[in-house]
Amino acid sequence: MTPRPAHPALRFIAPSLLLCLCVALIACGRKPKPVEPTRGAAPAASTESFPLTSPGVTRFTSGGGSGPIAPVPVAPDPKPTGPLPADASCVTPACHASFATASRIHGPVALKNCFACHKEDQGGHTYPLKREKDATCTYCHTVTDTAAHQHKAVADNGCTTCHNPHASRAKFLLTADNTEQLCAKCHDIPWRKHAHQPFKAGQCTLCHQPHESNFNKLLRGGDEPKVCFGCHADKQRAIADSPFVHAPAKDQCTTCHDPHTSDNPYELRKPIDATCLSCHEDMAKTVENATVSHDALVIADGCANCHDAHASPQPHLLKQRADKLCMTCHDKPLPAHDGHTIPDMRPTLNQKFLHGPVRSGDCTACHNVHGAGHERLLVQTFPKTFYAKFDLQNYALCFTCHNKDLVLEEKTVNLTGFRNGDANLHYVHVHRAEKGRTCKTCHDIHGSDLPNHIATSVPFEGGQWAMPIKFQKASGGGSCSPGCHEPKTYKRDLNPVPKAGTP
Repeated sequence: MTPRPAHPALRFIAPSLLLCLCVALIACGRKPKPVEPTRGAAPAASTESFPLTSPGVTRFTSGGGSGPIAPVPVAPDPKPTGPLPADASCVTPACHASFATASRIHGPVALKNCFACHKEDQGGHTYPLKREKDATCTYCHTVTDTAAHQHKAVADNGCTTCHNPHASRAKFLLTADNTEQLCAKCHDIPWRKHAHQPFKAGQCTLCHQPHESNFNKLLRGGDEPKVCFGCHADKQRAIADSPFVHAPAKDQCTTCHDPHTSDNPYELRKPIDATCLSCHEDMAKTVENATVSHDALVIADGCANCHDAHASPQPHLLKQRADKLCMTCHDKPLPAHDGHTIPDMRPTLNQKFLHGPVRSGDCTACHNVHGAGHERLLVQTFPKTFYAKFDLQNYALCFTCHNKDLVLEEKTVNLTGFRNGDANLHYVHVHRAEKGRTCKTCHDIHGSDLPNHIATSVPFEGGQWAMPIKFQKASGGGSCSPGCHEPKTYKRDLNPVPKAGTP
């Protein structure tokens, strides 16, 4: 069989393919010719610590999909020893590549204007700054030496302590990834249980100026407490509008609060009670020496259960008038330390005739609410029992207000209305060798529906029986028949003077 002749074009294609193959084989055995860097060359790799691409940047791959740009490792060029060509760039794939690829780039670097800050090559690839130290930065950025207080980091070590002069991953060209990490390099503040919100969020510059300030501690916007009021406007209004203001709240918040972090609620420097008692030493002694304690000081927020630490319309920074404040707890029966039950005070306070201190809302006239050496937190001695041998000291509480002659004078016509003629019936009841009647025998100390706080019934000695008093008021006197006793009457005027014209 005769072979078919080849297509005429193949006589030209075959020699061409052979020639290309030979050239390629020869080229594979040669070393690549060095390429001089040219101004504006595209970066491909970096010897810096920054990524070649900004986070989130993608490019299409050869397969048609997309993905993050992968850095192509390029061995860094050795530092040049001779002058560079006039059109050479400082930013090349192997030299300072990150200066063009970082997420934040200094303006002159972004414009490839290195000589805005650097002098020409002084030999040996050395480009000194045109101005000494921070003068290079302050030539454009006037951020220091105009305020009373300078940041020590800037004054001692210069701008590059905190800022990278070329490029950075962080805003403001910081040398750390964020403000919090940067400040922590010098200010080692341990993280504790409770943190102030700006500190917790890493927002140091919300309160502090990073370069300089006219205020202590580089505070922004004013000294304490003005800087705190920038956020805590409610406290500012309370202090401005209240007649009673806590001095530290008005003058210096950090007397009580740590502005960064604390192991105590409200970022207090010490626990609540310890914070208060560190200044109120007289109260500290009262609490320490008390034999009868008040639970309000040790439960929940301690002192802050009753007091507002900043400002209040009430004396002693009370949150409410004393009686209303006391009723936030004493509106129900409460167990006492000695085993008895403190009664619900609501029925008593709804009585028609209230004891003077109760009527004025001054519970502390009789009770020491911080701790006492007497039963029921009383400020002075008061008989606990139904019967007691007479001793004037037993009635010290009553005689802080009442005239002690009420029980010392056997005869009177003006000390009391409880008399039979001029016979002082208070004296009669109290002055007994063994069974002197105490005040609580006849009176309800807080209030009653009867005049003079006469009780309708009282707990009888040693039992649970509520003994009725059965007091009856009458014109010029009255009567009573306590318990099972027969009625006893008294009349103030035993020998009335006849009216004129009366036979």
